[in-house]
Amino acid sequence: MKVNCSRVILALLATLLLNVPIARSGNPEATAGVEPAKRSVASEVRTAGVPFRPTNRRDPFLNPLLLIKKDKPADEELSRGLPPPGIAGTYIAQAVLQGISLRGSGRLAVVRGADNRAYFLREGDRLFDGYLKTIDVDSITLVRETRLRSGKILTQDVTKRLRTP
Repeated sequence: MKVNCSRVILALLATLLLNVPIARSGNPEATAGVEPAKRSVASEVRTAGVPFRPTNRRDPFLNPLLLIKKDKPADEELSRGLPPPGIAGTYIAQAVLQGISLRGSGRLAVVRGADNRAYFLREGDRLFDGYLKTIDVDSITLVRETRLRSGKILTQDVTKRLRTP
């Protein structure tokens, strides 16, 4: 029994030693019997977006619309630049309705601008990103204009109330 176990151990050691690769060094004699590892051909193939088959036809299951690279969204808001001083440089979000004046000649809205000054506005007066559309008894309606890169102008109605309910 002792002889058979030692033969098995020697056989295992021989197979392990034969399977261990020799370390590469600058000596070509040491690596003469060892072949370099082969790379898989499938990992080196790179498609440029639309893979072609040997019959020079496109893959019918590939959606070409998904391959279009989108650098920037087509419709993004254009920059307005630096705002001028006064009410013309006040964003609609910064404007605060202070009061409404009713006169025989029409209505006036008292609006506090970004510079904390009060301005008297009539319908049609411009702010930096829109204009005053209507003046009601207790509220005003402003129209915010957004210019997009594609040339479209989006409008949004914003209502500012004198007293919050």
